[in-house]
Amino acid sequence: MKVGLIILLSESFTMDAKTQLPSRFQQVFYNTGVGIMIVDKNRKLLEVNPKFCDLLGYSREELIGNSAEMIHISGETYKEFGEKAFKQVRNKKTVNLDWPIKKKDGSKIWFRIAGDPVADEEEVLWTVVDITQRVHAHDKIEKLAAKLSKYLSPQVYESIFSGKQNVKIEAYRKKLTVFFSDIKGFTELTDRLEPEVLSSLLNSYLNEMSKIALKHGGTIDKFVGDAILIFFGDPESKGDREDANACVLMALEMQERMKYLRKLWEDQGISKPLNIRIGINTGYCNVGNFGSEDRLDYTIIGGEVNLASRLESKADSGQILISHETYALIKKQIVCEKKEEINVKGIAHKIQTYQVIETEKDKKNKKNSFREEYDGFSLAVDLSRSEKKKVVSSLKRVLMDIEKNIN
Repeated sequence: MKVGLIILLSESFTMDAKTQLPSRFQQVFYNTGVGIMIVDKNRKLLEVNPKFCDLLGYSREELIGNSAEMIHISGETYKEFGEKAFKQVRNKKTVNLDWPIKKKDGSKIWFRIAGDPVADEEEVLWTVVDITQRVHAHDKIEKLAAKLSKYLSPQVYESIFSGKQNVKIEAYRKKLTVFFSDIKGFTELTDRLEPEVLSSLLNSYLNEMSKIALKHGGTIDKFVGDAILIFFGDPESKGDREDANACVLMALEMQERMKYLRKLWEDQGISKPLNIRIGINTGYCNVGNFGSEDRLDYTIIGGEVNLASRLESKADSGQILISHETYALIKKQIVCEKKEEINVKGIAHKIQTYQVIETEKDKKNKKNSFREEYDGFSLAVDLSRSEKKKVVSSLKRVLMDIEKNIN
């Protein structure tokens, strides 16, 4: 919204023009529907119009001659405004800035401020429009959007609010890597725990797993009790091989995180150790918005999704079971062990499965390390970093002490 009017006089104007223009300028200045203030090079208020006074609750006499700092929220915002706007207008650059201003009663009001230099750049005229209602409405929308984002995967939320994704019933085929997991024995646990304890346990588990999924770029589809469905490759993809690797690395980190959670749950009185089982498959799926015109669900469907679910149900406690399609994409980075073939309903041929063991990097590190731990004994040695002579000396000293105690 362009507001404000400035009329400048020059020495070339006739006397008649000079006598007419000031009155016209005064009429616009005092009767316009926008606030106007004129400040000098030291940012002292030289003139204000009635609308400006009404917006801030000051009289003209209270403002004229004082520093413009009195209408800013703080000394910091006063300084920042000078850096962002005052210097800019002196360089003959357009200024249109949304800025918080302090009213006489101390409350905050938002202005859209536009500025122009006048009187040979010794003064600056600022026009202001009250946009407080618009700013508050925008804040409410942002808060609502933040709440709605909790119900969507960040990638889906971003694609919808950026306009990339249409909010209508539509789907398309795309190659994805699909992840299913659940907690082995969770159903049995529900019969033994109070609802409040069970809810706390489940929420802590889902929170930890979600953090890991988002870290690796997975799109969280849904939670069904203790079961989690995540997929890689939509709405963003780094390529089939990279998506599959990210999914398996996520699964390995989830299994590692379960060690911490088991200890946490044990301290809360849950004696039975809980483990997750995971199934992963790669293939073409239908992905998009499914449902009705009034209620949509962004999800995936298809035989490859069912296969990932089937692999998860076939996995043992603490096991990550993947299909050959996924194995072919990750085998150079991930160590896997070939397992048995399984029959899957709806697929005529048997499905070759593989168990994920560790990354190639971890495998190399293990060759240079030794770890042994049991009741009363703990030993960890990193041969790639430790001083081997000192290690030998320490071990000999410990052995001598043990032999003395035996005798």
